[in-house]
Amino acid sequence: YVKGPKTIQDNTSPIQLPSIFIHSETKTDVLHLVVYRALSATVCLMVDGSSLPSRDWFRTVDAFLGPQLSRLASDIAEQYANRKVSGGSQDYKFVYFNHMNLAQKTTVHNKKTAALTINPEILRLIGDINADFSKWEEDGEALMRTLSDWWVVGKKSDQREFYVAINQKSANLIEINEEVKKMCASHFTNIFFLD
Repeated sequence: YVKGPKTIQDNTSPIQLPSIFIHSETKTDVLHLVVYRALSATVCLMVDGSSLPSRDWFRTVDAFLGPQLSRLASDIAEQYANRKVSGGSQDYKFVYFNHMNLAQKTTVHNKKTAALTINPEILRLIGDINADFSKWEEDGEALMRTLSDWWVVGKKSDQREFYVAINQKSANLIEINEEVKKMCASHFTNIFFLD
């Protein structure tokens, strides 16, 4: 909660909610403002101001809104990212997969024929990085360079996996890392990846 209890598990933390006064011709209504956030989506709720909602009410709202708002925020982010992707030839190919909602985004396949647009060596490296990630319990990142001077980068962050193959022959590790950050910022603006 942005405005509400700091944590719904701690029964001792105070609940502080701003009051809203709605004036009509005959009376003034007092409401409390509850602000709930999941990922990058925010919902403002106005509830009866005669008394503070109970902690059980906040838990019920969290259980109901949390998963649905997270899905909605992820879907909106995907649609926004799809709108920004250009159809021209790129010096990179990527695969994104979210285990929480099974969302995926890729430039590795041709949309019309479903044929692969990268060579098997790069695809094998992406598979190897994925196998390594499945063994890790923590989030992380892996960078590899192929014999044909492609860079393959994998990121795992909060049940999201992102793989990118970049064709920049003269680039070093720092330049590739910066390029991946730029690409994440342009294609995945609302998805958080650990640095």
